[in-house]
Amino acid sequence: MLIAKAAKNIQAVSVTVPSATEKPNQGTSVKQTNDNIGLFAVVFISSLILGFILGKYQSNRYKKQREQQMTQILKEFENLKNQQKMISNTEEQIGIERKKQIEMLERIWNKLE
Repeated sequence: MLIAKAAKNIQAVSVTVPSATEKPNQGTSVKQTNDNIGLFAVVFISSLILGFILGKYQSNRYKKQREQQMTQILKEFENLKNQQKMISNTEEQIGIERKKQIEMLERIWNKLE
């Protein structure tokens, strides 16, 4: 009885064997997959190299801009420093002039008394 059931199960199972025409198609699909992987690798590596080059270019450009801005800031700082000196010199001169005027007014006042 077991043998009969096993025989029925074996008959129910069908095995498909690929024909000779399917093998070349499988070979080409494997070849296409390898070609696609190779193409992807080339595109990926090219993108990395291009990204590195553009990043380096952008970095150099940023450094130049930063240097220009720093020199401009330093120039502005020097200008402000010079203006501050001029203002302090002017204030000193005004102070001296006021003292002279006060002294002169005191002399005039003392002569009138």
